[in-house]
Amino acid sequence: MVDWNMEVGDGELSGFGAVDGVGDQSLPAPDDAPLDGHLWVFSGETAWDLGPARLDADADGVPDSLTRGEDGQLTVYTDTDADGRVDRITELDPTGDYAVSHLDPETGQWHAGTLGRLE
Repeated sequence: MVDWNMEVGDGELSGFGAVDGVGDQSLPAPDDAPLDGHLWVFSGETAWDLGPARLDADADGVPDSLTRGEDGQLTVYTDTDADGRVDRITELDPTGDYAVSHLDPETGQWHAGTLGRLE
């Protein structure tokens, strides 16, 4: 499951391409258009392009999430405010345990949201 003190830049975000030299200062203002319809994770001077959102997690008619799976674990990356930046990560493991972490937009740090088990 998730390391609740995680900092995205502590290692590589597997399966995604890192783009060096792109940091928080490159984020669009909330009124600007999303970054090419792709979801992005930022850490310091590095950005990971996760690719285009393909799922509509909140049923508003706009794709806002994508999934990745590895070793039986499913991870859902979600942009809850339509700015192109991933701000919620949900991890589900094969045993039914799940963890949700949220990005604090003020600090750029990830924080635990919900831990649980699917019954």
